[in-house]
Amino acid sequence: MDEQRWEDLEMDCLVKVLEEVGMESLLLDVPFVCKSWYKAALNPSCWQSLIFPDNECMEVWPWDVSECPNFQNLMDRFASEYQIDGDRCSVSAFLKFVINRSSGNAIVLKLPKRCTVEPLNLLQMCKFSHFHLFNKTS
Repeated sequence: MDEQRWEDLEMDCLVKVLEEVGMESLLLDVPFVCKSWYKAALNPSCWQSLIFPDNECMEVWPWDVSECPNFQNLMDRFASEYQIDGDRCSVSAFLKFVINRSSGNAIVLKLPKRCTVEPLNLLQMCKFSHFHLFNKTS
């Protein structure tokens, strides 16, 4: 019996699978699995939902507050994984990088509550065909 490997999966099938993976995994996990996964993770279809973590616990992480994802942790891990000097990785540069990955295909964007107006100015430069901005209100 032939053993099938994930990296041999047809690219369009792999992209469909990765469309369901969260933004954090697309940035920090998937590209490091193998070359075909890296290539698939660059497909704009995978970047339709840009949901940035907030500074509050989500129901997914009820067991330990210290493990709650937050925006700063995401940026720190991104800088570490891609060997970028943390002092040179600005919020606006990071947001621009992620938004550019969507190539205008983003449908959903959820920014952290503590975001300033600067990222919204960045969005004005992007051309999205269908787009919804979600902002959780208290």
